[in-house]
Amino acid sequence: MSEEHKPTLAQKTARLDYLMDEKAPPTIYSTKLTPELSEAALNLTIDFQRQKQTGATMRLIKHPYTFAIIAAAFGVFSTWTLGQIVKDQGLRELKYQLDKVISVIVFTTMFTCVVFHLLNRQTEVIRDNADKIAESSEGVFGFNIREFAAVKAGAKVTKKEREMLDKAENTSIVVYRDTPIAVISLVPVPALSNKEKFVTKITGAGIRKVYQRSGIIEDLLDWAVYRSGVLNNSKSPKILVCIEVLSTDSDLKKVLKAKQFQFLEDRPLSGSQVLALYGIKNEIWGLPLNVSKLSDAEVVKSKAGSTGAKRKA
Repeated sequence: MSEEHKPTLAQKTARLDYLMDEKAPPTIYSTKLTPELSEAALNLTIDFQRQKQTGATMRLIKHPYTFAIIAAAFGVFSTWTLGQIVKDQGLRELKYQLDKVISVIVFTTMFTCVVFHLLNRQTEVIRDNADKIAESSEGVFGFNIREFAAVKAGAKVTKKEREMLDKAENTSIVVYRDTPIAVISLVPVPALSNKEKFVTKITGAGIRKVYQRSGIIEDLLDWAVYRSGVLNNSKSPKILVCIEVLSTDSDLKKVLKAKQFQFLEDRPLSGSQVLALYGIKNEIWGLPLNVSKLSDAEVVKSKAGSTGAKRKA
């Protein structure tokens, strides 16, 4: 993917479940965030986070705690319903007590459905947090994305609009067949940065599901590292690129490991003690780079190709 000056795209909604225009030219390129792409960048980021709810729900359902709860309920109800019969007359008597056997099966099935429903409700906090991005986009993009969308191309801009346009350089969008298919955003973290270390955080990412194994997410991570180097501008000898990942997102964590990111710490998800009990947390991963080393300097100065391989910029 090459980042070039491309024709301005019309404002469009880019959701992960929408079909793209097959009649559009099969070209792929990356571009910085522009006002016309604001809605697409926002939707891709939100939808990608919403998808994480499914993985978290499946982790809860398959967890040993869940099996233990269902098994305990089955054991208690079956003992209460059939225990005395089996004790007095043996297991063979059960074939004459089919109504009670069926009641145990029905109870266990209904109880299991209730448990699964309650567990799914617990993971709604993940979807809710994703939806909040629309109202608190400053934390992802560094500015209010809706205000940015109103900036008119070619018109004289205010100081605030110029600041937003400058910060928009910290978001990269991949466009295929005139449709935005992936996005990544990062912001500097001044509170953690100093003369010795420059810290950035990948605050948002999104990619259409069909392209998740295409190497694009690897490209975007490479771009985030490259952009961190640009923002550092050789001021600090060390760079730390951070990203927050849900502990159940095994696919993304596998990519991060391949890109030499390291687990740093975990934090509980606010709003659900059940998720904490089941071990579902937010994990902080980071890529530490010492740009005084030639090998790390080459990593920072490289951009990604369309297959995930690096090539010099």
